[in-house]
Amino acid sequence: MKSVYKAFVATCLAGSFCMTSCNTFESEPLEWNRGGNVDNPADSTALYIKQLYYAVYNSLPSLHTRLNNSYLDAATDDGVATRDPGGNGSLENYRNGKLSPGNIADLDGSAWSNFYTGIRRANLFLKHIDGYPTSTQFPEEQVVKMKAEARALRAYFYFELMKRWGGVPIVGDSVIHYNQTWNIPRSTRDEVAQYILDEIAPTGARSCYGDLYDAMVTPPAEKEGIYGLINKGAALGLISRLKLYLASPLYNSANEPSKWQEAADAAKAVIDLKLYSLNADFRKLFADKASFPNPEIIMVKEMGANTSVETSNSPVGYVNFTCQGLTSPSQNLVDAFLTIDGKMIDEPASGYDPQQPYANRDPRLQYTIFYNGARWMKRNVETFDGGLDRSNRPGIFQTQTGYYLRKFLGLNEEASAFNSVSHHVQIIRYAEILLNYAEALNEIDTEANAAAIEDCLIKLRKRAGIRAGADKRYGLPATYDQAQMRRIIRNERRIELAFEEHRFWDIRRWKIADRDDAVMTKPVRGVEITKEEDGTLRYNYVDVRQSTFEEKMYWYPIARGEMQGNPNLEQNPGWNY
Repeated sequence: MKSVYKAFVATCLAGSFCMTSCNTFESEPLEWNRGGNVDNPADSTALYIKQLYYAVYNSLPSLHTRLNNSYLDAATDDGVATRDPGGNGSLENYRNGKLSPGNIADLDGSAWSNFYTGIRRANLFLKHIDGYPTSTQFPEEQVVKMKAEARALRAYFYFELMKRWGGVPIVGDSVIHYNQTWNIPRSTRDEVAQYILDEIAPTGARSCYGDLYDAMVTPPAEKEGIYGLINKGAALGLISRLKLYLASPLYNSANEPSKWQEAADAAKAVIDLKLYSLNADFRKLFADKASFPNPEIIMVKEMGANTSVETSNSPVGYVNFTCQGLTSPSQNLVDAFLTIDGKMIDEPASGYDPQQPYANRDPRLQYTIFYNGARWMKRNVETFDGGLDRSNRPGIFQTQTGYYLRKFLGLNEEASAFNSVSHHVQIIRYAEILLNYAEALNEIDTEANAAAIEDCLIKLRKRAGIRAGADKRYGLPATYDQAQMRRIIRNERRIELAFEEHRFWDIRRWKIADRDDAVMTKPVRGVEITKEEDGTLRYNYVDVRQSTFEEKMYWYPIARGEMQGNPNLEQNPGWNY
């Protein structure tokens, strides 16, 4: 894996992990640090090894506008990148058939090396930490916790690699240097999954689970600085996600019921902690100072306070046309949102009117997407043709679909200027666990598990603001079969977790890109809104992008540079070297 480790010829461990003032990360920022600083504790200080420890955390993925100035979901049927009006940007390669080993957009083509960098940082830390003497500033208890966290993070990085490529090389605890052989073949997908479980599962013989901090919503006052660190709750949350993937059609072609039972059990293990719950207000979940920390967050990458997410995502007509509106959600996604009564808009009793499309809709719609007439910074959003946010001004990239992304932004509906808030990346939250549990139970036995499935969905819909209805079922049908409930659960997951990097992977693990719903062979749609002379609005729904998908695209190709650097690597099926 020559190219993976090439960056470490000088063993640069630099990074910056910006945390809120409540913990130790900000007080000890990372600076450029070389491997030699941690090789010999006699000539070093504890600061160097701590910087290496922080660097492991820094390898956690970010979220906001990290891909072609947009989000990964803009490479699905849920949206497009605004600054790509021609449909030729790197994210479009996932939709137009041009994806290849030479043009992988994820993390600007460096996803493989990014996560192996995290693994190497963890291994370097684990190799050298025991050589450092403990002290009052570096107590033994903390060292034990730090080692466990590094291993849990390493397991997370392997999961990120597995969901992209399937089987990948497992380097174990090795720290491979430039002058050593690194031509490690790929392990199988099942071997990678088992390695992850061996590292973090509570029952694993060599697991780090027992040494992690206990699961917590907020730490005790005397340990305030540990918030955001990987703990037992995060480990169980990762196991739930992993088990759900392993049970899904892409991984479980024989549809073995035992896999679904394992997924259900893993989600139930998180629920049975009786620690996490849904935050009371979906609107305040992502970027409200008063709602952080909150009981829904299981694993998080904390970020410093700023207004860049607002500037990057607000509709382009705001702040004197300096906002960028970098992501354009699709009409396909807008249509997935329920009505206020919990019905899908294609149900006869939904009352949906395509000429008044945003009336009486699931409140999550207005908290996720800027549509025409939505409130923002003391005025209504104008995405009708000629409106402030779709004005066709020269030099302005404007929405490609008639929509902009609202999710993750602060509460600026009546603000004169953006409020600086910390846009923490909520890697795992409790809503996902409820959806994992409902999905697994439905695949096991819909009828026998009906009460538990409905309980998960009703919790989410009630929090969202869906009306209970006379039957107190929040729009859920009185009778249904497995296929019908599968559609309900998948749709609920789509709207609840929109733009949190689930849809892209869900499409693949369900294998619905080119079969069943075939969502990646259908057009991405948008809306064109015309304002008549009398002020009435006319909505015309149009195709924005055409989509294509081939079987080989369920897995990423290994980048050409990685193949050249390691002759023992085998390319994924269907991809040319």
